[in-house]
Amino acid sequence: MEETAYSLMHEIEDRLWWYRGRRRVCFDLLDRFLAPAPERRILDVGCGTGYNMAHLRKYGSVQGVDMSEEALRFCRQRGEMNVALHRAGELPFPDQSFELLTAFDVLEHIEDDRGALREFDRLLVPGGWLLIYTPALPWMYNEHDRKVEHKRRYVKAELMDKLDQAGFEIKHLSYVNLLILPVVLLARLFYKLRPGSHAEMQVPPEPFNWFFTALSYLEARLVNGPALPYGMTLVALARKG
Repeated sequence: MEETAYSLMHEIEDRLWWYRGRRRVCFDLLDRFLAPAPERRILDVGCGTGYNMAHLRKYGSVQGVDMSEEALRFCRQRGEMNVALHRAGELPFPDQSFELLTAFDVLEHIEDDRGALREFDRLLVPGGWLLIYTPALPWMYNEHDRKVEHKRRYVKAELMDKLDQAGFEIKHLSYVNLLILPVVLLARLFYKLRPGSHAEMQVPPEPFNWFFTALSYLEARLVNGPALPYGMTLVALARKG
């Protein structure tokens, strides 16, 4: 990502509805399948500014990696010292080093995503867990995607196939952000007429931010139930065979 994006992320990720919704979806999903286990080794790939590491500590001991020194600087400001500078597809850990690997909005940044998934498989013990959260719907690719250096957006069948080819058994796979999709499309039209830098990473006025957060929390219950048939994001929890 552009270095300035990390500063913005650090400023808003505790408040912006989108980050709040992502946390609710992902950690509710982990709660369904994983009990707390202090001895569980966890790798947060693309840990960004480190906000999620504190939440992941509920499930075990967390190591973070990111390709940006700027991101790691924010991690250390948060007190997250167990972080290192590495690219997601070239991780210098021995085989079967972790029981859980998370990639929050990471896979779409990697040119060779199939290779990255094979690397994730290498790092996990047999029966280890992989959690992925990534943008969906290629037709939605826009200037914001370009600014944050997304290589692609996925469809469900594509992500399913790539996880399967890498040796993972999918336990839960769902679209996310269906209820908010019409609002996002209207907002994109507005910002197209009145361009702004990283408009999709701005906190809206609080009544709207609260409403979108409430929608996201409601939707998390649907995502982690029967799964949603459509949406602007995908979440997958898979297990190494």
